Amino acid sequence: MAAPLSPLPRLRPRCRGRAAALAAALLLAGCALGAAPAQQAAPVGPRISLDHRDHDFGQVLQGKIVEHRFPFTNTGDADLVIEDVSTPCGCTAVVPDQTRIAPGRSSSIDVTYDSAARSGDVERVVTVRSNDSVEPVLELHLTAHVDASQHEGFMAGETLFGEKCGRCHAEPARDDAGREVTGLALYDGVCWFCHGAVRQGKTAPALGRYPEASDPYLTRIISEGVAGTEMPAFAQASGGPLSAAQIASLVALLHTVPPPPPPEPESEPEPPAGDTDGPFFK
Repeated sequence: MAAPLSPLPRLRPRCRGRAAALAAALLLAGCALGAAPAQQAAPVGPRISLDHRDHDFGQVLQGKIVEHRFPFTNTGDADLVIEDVSTPCGCTAVVPDQTRIAPGRSSSIDVTYDSAARSGDVERVVTVRSNDSVEPVLELHLTAHVDASQHEGFMAGETLFGEKCGRCHAEPARDDAGREVTGLALYDGVCWFCHGAVRQGKTAPALGRYPEASDPYLTRIISEGVAGTEMPAFAQASGGPLSAAQIASLVALLHTVPPPPPPEPESEPEPPAGDTDGPFFK
């Protein structure tokens, strides 16, 4: 018959105390290791956070000046510096409330749009440049529908080529000596504001490469404009700044392949090369 098992020896009180102390030390060490990462937050730099980036003025009576405010907050941990706020159209003014914003503080960008020279659907893009550590360049988008129904004889060129807006849309059609500018130089002077620096489209559609068969169509659009849109009549016979030779030089330019567009988001697509009767402006 097997001998009975002897009971396990009991730990002496001194051993039990050492074991408890060791377990407590290990527990404290584990807690300290778990808490360490939370105490070492990485710096994020200045950050601009906006409530919204798009605003629709809705229907605006032609000639009315409308305003909108874009609030923003510096959610980073360093001073946010607004370096530049701009728009290619002189009819839209933008003013930052402050140019240096401390962490946690708020400011705003105020936009004023003058619809005096406009008609139909319009879109404006405001570019904001700052020292934001993640998004140093951002865009604010404004849209509106300008109602010119109370001005039955309204033509976009009446004010677009006038004293207020003419310095951007009419005066560049001639050089400092008063000579007519043609071709690419003319496009860069009076067309890029709406159609983009390399014909990629901006507040007006993109302009691709058109066949020679479309010459009468293109000449008519440039000369007479498009009723109900922001496209005015550029021909001198219609009150515009361009001669027939200048308009012909722009048509010839549209037979060429446009330069590669810059890396801008959501640029409008180029029109089909063979579409000679389709809508030029929408």
